[in-house]
Amino acid sequence: MSMGNGQTLIDKIISDAKVLTDDVIAKANDEANEIMTAAKTKAAKEKAKFDEMAKQEAQKAVAKEISSAEMRAKKLILSQKQECLEEVLKEAENKLLSLSGDKYKDTIITMIKNANVDSECEIILSKKDKDSFGDEISQMDYKVSGEVRDIDGGFIVKNGDIEYNYSFKSIISVQREDILQLAAGILFV
Repeated sequence: MSMGNGQTLIDKIISDAKVLTDDVIAKANDEANEIMTAAKTKAAKEKAKFDEMAKQEAQKAVAKEISSAEMRAKKLILSQKQECLEEVLKEAENKLLSLSGDKYKDTIITMIKNANVDSECEIILSKKDKDSFGDEISQMDYKVSGEVRDIDGGFIVKNGDIEYNYSFKSIISVQREDILQLAAGILFV
């Protein structure tokens, strides 16, 4: 074999090796591309799944926040309505307690008439009321007691050992539920 033939053989081996190498590199590139494409596809699916989960979690968080805000608003409204009911009671009591002069006296006399007080009963007034119009009530054939009570307004009917309290505070207390129901019917519709 001549030197020329040896060079040709070496060139052939190098050429074959280069083809083989190019083939291996091409296959490796193809596999790498497939792996990258599969990874990108998987990553895109994972991202979409994560985005959907994040979106659902965000929606849950928003819904929870809205629900919590609605609950706080309802509690606040209920609290305000209950405060209004208490104001109605205070206002009713204040209106009764702020009556004065003839209007107050006429209210007490009307209340005594409506109480169906019989001749056996005594009417106990506050000292102020007894001094102001006790005699007038006595002239209407009611027995006004010599006893007085510390009441802001109204009177007490005493029948033997039994007493019926018609003081304004007692009336408000007894009528509290009726007043609350009427006011609630207006506020809670």
